[in-house]
Amino acid sequence: MFSITPADNKSLLAEKLRQFERIRAKYKSSKNIEEQHSLRILKMESNRMSKQLYPGLISRFFRKIITASQNQVSIRSDVKKAEKNFNSLQEQMQRIGFPDLSEKLKMLIEKAQENFSLSLSYYINETEKINHNLTFSKNAEGYFELEGYKSSLYNNIISEENRQYYFKNEQGYNFKLHGVHNLLSGRSVYHNESWFQIDFNDKDAAGNNHLKEFRNGYGYDLEKTLKAVPLKAASNKFEFEKLKNTLKQGDRISAVLIKNGKEQLFHIEADPHFKSLTIYDQHLRKVDITSLRTELQKNHEQNQNLKLPKQNQSRRTGIKI
Repeated sequence: MFSITPADNKSLLAEKLRQFERIRAKYKSSKNIEEQHSLRILKMESNRMSKQLYPGLISRFFRKIITASQNQVSIRSDVKKAEKNFNSLQEQMQRIGFPDLSEKLKMLIEKAQENFSLSLSYYINETEKINHNLTFSKNAEGYFELEGYKSSLYNNIISEENRQYYFKNEQGYNFKLHGVHNLLSGRSVYHNESWFQIDFNDKDAAGNNHLKEFRNGYGYDLEKTLKAVPLKAASNKFEFEKLKNTLKQGDRISAVLIKNGKEQLFHIEADPHFKSLTIYDQHLRKVDITSLRTELQKNHEQNQNLKLPKQNQSRRTGIKI
């Protein structure tokens, strides 16, 4: 790149000497035999360059004292920056929901690699196991960043439900682990003013599944959709808000519907794609929305007929799911 070389130019040679001295100061307490051997060679090379740049014994002596002080200040500054970087990574991981992995993280950072990964595995329940593989890399400033994590969900009974997705650590897409599990389970999660759902039937050119996003402008109104269903929880404001917030987290939850004047247990999920709800019976069999809508419409009309005078029986109100 240049017409000059460090051996011919004093400025470049002086910078090389400063770098060597910083390395020696930083690793002088190393117990590693190979590093100790490298440090001895580094010391000899530093002494040779020092004599070449500063022939006078007195100038080398005073420079050595000044450089040692500067290196200590620089090392303390680097330690503080590294500690700040480590704490920042810890905070990011804890916000997502990862447990305390500080010891493993510290050990991997100390190896001074350009990038590394950290794995975590645990059971969600008796049949589901989830693996997370976190990836880290150094940025241009030399500090580590959490790039993202690949999460894999395994079902011991239904192999078709074994799924995985790489979640980038980007603003707006940093889902918490509870939401990650629900997304891998095929459900939708409300996050940062949008609904998200992984499309396991559609992949990009690299073989990654698409993460579908349904923004507020898409027109899915969960509260309106819930109020259109004869839910027992609708009569209690606190219970209704709790139900709505739980669905936004991507959970499949139990709900009591008033059917034929009786309470009946169903399981429901938010379905932003079709601006609806996904409903299951007590045996977790999917309930046909059209049939349920027709049945609820019929029951509602019968109830209205019983309440209204004969001359007003033609006025009826429909239910929409």
